[in-house]
Amino acid sequence: MGLEHRPTAPSMQGPNLPAVVTLLVLLVAADVNEIARLGKHFPWVKPSCCPRCQQPLWWHGFVLAYFAPQASAVFLRRLRCSCCKAVHRLKPQGYWQRFRSAVADIQHCIEHRVVSGRWLRDYPRDRQRQWWRRLRKMAATVLGLAFTGCAISLFLALLERGFIPVSTSFFRDNQRPGHHPTVVSLCRTSPADDTGILMDSHFTPRRST
Repeated sequence: MGLEHRPTAPSMQGPNLPAVVTLLVLLVAADVNEIARLGKHFPWVKPSCCPRCQQPLWWHGFVLAYFAPQASAVFLRRLRCSCCKAVHRLKPQGYWQRFRSAVADIQHCIEHRVVSGRWLRDYPRDRQRQWWRRLRKMAATVLGLAFTGCAISLFLALLERGFIPVSTSFFRDNQRPGHHPTVVSLCRTSPADDTGILMDSHFTPRRST
């Protein structure tokens, strides 16, 4: 399944929207290892329409991004809507904004530290310590010092409240009342509308047993 290319742009019948470029990240079901292996030849699937104005999208080149444990940057596909002027970037699901490591890997690190008292060998120790300090700081601020439980409980409690547990920001990365998300999931993991777009989809962590 290759990339879809058309010789001409479609005619736009949508409303006249302000010509302001908006950057939007579209989460898709894709394997980072396959993206790294195939490079620009990875068979990205084009979304059916723009999540902002429901008009067709067109390929708009590539952008480089880093994901752990890849040693070099990988190519992510970009798209552009000629109706609302938004530029969208396709990104594999399972990663928070501005994080190279997968959410599952971060949670595994926290769980391993709680159970064994050691850091994982296949991840930089400084990075794991940084996650641990950030988790403690975020938990103390959001949950309060009276909240009891191990680090795994803190991690899950923060996720349930819509916070990124290992973020340093309480506003930039985390959802707030009345905040419109800049990350949209195109993965059919829960009920969606006819386009399959979930406008406020959050990562669902696995429960520790």
